[in-house]
Amino acid sequence: MTKHVVIYVPGLGDSNYQGQKRLIATWRLWGVRPVMCRMNWSVPEQFEAKLQRLLDMIDYYAEQGSVVSLVGSSAGAGSVLNAFALRKDKVAGVVCIAGKVNNPEAIGKEYRRNSPAFIESAYRVQRSLDQLDFDADRPRIQSRFAWLDPVIPRRDSEVVGGNNRTMPTIGHAFTIATQLLFGAPFFLRFLQRPVR
Repeated sequence: MTKHVVIYVPGLGDSNYQGQKRLIATWRLWGVRPVMCRMNWSVPEQFEAKLQRLLDMIDYYAEQGSVVSLVGSSAGAGSVLNAFALRKDKVAGVVCIAGKVNNPEAIGKEYRRNSPAFIESAYRVQRSLDQLDFDADRPRIQSRFAWLDPVIPRRDSEVVGGNNRTMPTIGHAFTIATQLLFGAPFFLRFLQRPVR
């Protein structure tokens, strides 16, 4: 039986990742193997080097014969979309949770100063989306976002041509945490659909 590996990319708080690691461990209950890929956003390094680690991980599991899917939260959502554009032949599907997908120019000065790699990623997302076919690729993306999120408003999370879902939650971190646990059965089912 082919193993389904779901690579999870957390957001800017990935230096404090243990709580998220425990949450994604529960995904095993739904028949997938969860693996975390931290971008180490606080480490001064070009985004290209960070992205390459994710691409290498995708390549590794795909070469092992696993089905590979990607889940990214907040800043991690841009990373998984950028990776998907480069490895869409090796990735079954993508889920973005409270992700920064649109309007990179609206990102605040503090984020620009503290995480330039995130800014690189955010500006690259639109170019990556432009490479994705509306019939074959974008339907394999699901974006899940809060009804009200003061950090990343839902208009900044919507993927045109994707599978967009508004969650009945308020707040950024709360939405991510509840989706990683309670939303998992639903978005993992989306990722486990047969690839057309």
